[in-house]
Amino acid sequence: MPEKHARVGAVMLTWNQREMTLAGLESLSKLHSPVPEILLVDNGSFDGTIDAVKERFPQVKILGLPENIGFCAANNRGADLLLKNPEIEYIIFLNNDIEIAPNAINLLTRFMDSRPEAAVCGPLIYYHEPSDIIWAAGGKIYSDLMWFPPNLRGKKNPGLRKPRQVDYIHGCSIMLRRSAIQEHGLFDERLFIYHDEIDLCHRLKLAGNEIWLIPESVLFHKVSLAVGQHSPMMIYYTARNKILFWAKHGKISDLPKFYAFHLLKLIRIFSKVRNIWAYPALFKALFDAVTSRFGKGHLENRPKTK
Repeated sequence: MPEKHARVGAVMLTWNQREMTLAGLESLSKLHSPVPEILLVDNGSFDGTIDAVKERFPQVKILGLPENIGFCAANNRGADLLLKNPEIEYIIFLNNDIEIAPNAINLLTRFMDSRPEAAVCGPLIYYHEPSDIIWAAGGKIYSDLMWFPPNLRGKKNPGLRKPRQVDYIHGCSIMLRRSAIQEHGLFDERLFIYHDEIDLCHRLKLAGNEIWLIPESVLFHKVSLAVGQHSPMMIYYTARNKILFWAKHGKISDLPKFYAFHLLKLIRIFSKVRNIWAYPALFKALFDAVTSRFGKGHLENRPKTK
């Protein structure tokens, strides 16, 4: 086994994606030494993920949760467990649908060591296929519109090499400094899933911390199949959580342009959606946001298992 990196803890979250999780852990097994302490947080899977991981990756620690408590809460539980080790200085959260370059985490760690003002950093993320097209190079936060577009999505690399500051790093691979976690907390569990890393990075930035993209650190994202593009679940959580984000960070004066902007976006989205359940999902999102019903929205699809 390669030398472990006593200063870095990695949290990988899974929910009923046994084969994808095994592939993600296989990618982590190829990391250059020293490697992080890896913790798999199983969010109540019923597809045999835990047994398969124990058999194939006995060195990986596992936190098995009795039910799906959401992306935010499950990652928070994993970080809490790892941070009980006082030697860990950085926590990196990783999706299970990734393939990571062997030197990626060490490059992030080296940058954080050199830049004490940085609370967060992350890699340049490409699509897994085609692997020369960028999925995200960090992202931009327009808090007046509650709009959070990823940088350079769908583009080829224009020559990014040097670290650069961004508004947020995507949650599929985001490294945080221990001191920032202790001072400002982690993911807001009311969000359950979606926009959680945006809220966290925005809070950190408002407090004077820096958020950095490290382009030499590279990751390939298979893009999650757990939810589905423009599925009712995705529409529900993104719509509801934008309103919560506004309640936390927005202004009353922003509401007219916020609603006008997102009305146009919804028209474009619903012109492509063929699932009739997307419409009640949106109305439920608006109702739950107005009545302060956050956390689990009970729209989670039960994944098919083999």
